[in-house]
Amino acid sequence: MASLFNIMKITVDDTKARARVLVNPGMPLMTSEDIEATARVYYLAPAIAQHACFGDAGEKFQDCMGDTELAHLLEHLTVEIMNETGLAGDISSGRTRSVAEDPRLFEIELSCPDDALTIGALSSASFMMEWAFLHPDVTAPDFAGTVEALRQLVLSLRGESEPDDGADAEGIEAEAESDAELDASEGQQVEASADAADAEEDAPSAAAPSDAAQDSEA
Repeated sequence: MASLFNIMKITVDDTKARARVLVNPGMPLMTSEDIEATARVYYLAPAIAQHACFGDAGEKFQDCMGDTELAHLLEHLTVEIMNETGLAGDISSGRTRSVAEDPRLFEIELSCPDDALTIGALSSASFMMEWAFLHPDVTAPDFAGTVEALRQLVLSLRGESEPDDGADAEGIEAEAESDAELDASEGQQVEASADAADAEEDAPSAAAPSDAAQDSEA
C-alpha cells in the first residue's frame, strides 16, 4: 500500500532530533496540490496556523500553509502535537530544509526535550497526514486522544505515570458494593441466629449435649 512519507533516518542529540523524510514518488509535494487535504490537517490541529514561521510569505504559518512543502506541514503538525502534551517545555520548534540531491527529500529538525516525545509526535503527525491526504473516507484520527496517549506513554517511561481517576472510581465503587454485600450477609446471619433462638425457646426441652461434644474442635 502506498504511503505519503518514508521516514528514512532519525538522529538525536541532547537538544535536537533530525529526521530524513522522503515524500514518496506519486504523492503531492506541495500543499497547494491538494488544498482539501491540507484543510483536513488544519481542522485536526487549527493552532498550527498561528505558529511562528519566518519565511518569505510572512511571520505565521498560516501565511504559507496553502502553498508549502508537505514536509513543512509535517514539521508544524509534529511541533503542535508535542506542544499539546504539555511536556515539551516552554518552546517547541522545528525547521524544514530540502536536501539538494533529491527534490522530494527533506531534513526536518525538531527541538527534542525527550526522545520518545519527539519521535512519537513525528510518527503521530505522519499518520494524521496519511489520513488527510490518502484515506479521508475513514474515521478521522482522534487528535486529543492521540496527544493524551503520547503524554501518558512519555510519563510512564519517565516513571511519572498519573493516576487513572476512572480506574480509582471503579475500584471505590466495587469496594462499596462489596461492603454492602458483606453488611447484607451479616444482617442475614444475625436474623437467622435470632430466628434460631426463638425456635429454641419454643421447642420442647431436650437433653443437653454431652461434655465430649461441647469440647470437640474441628
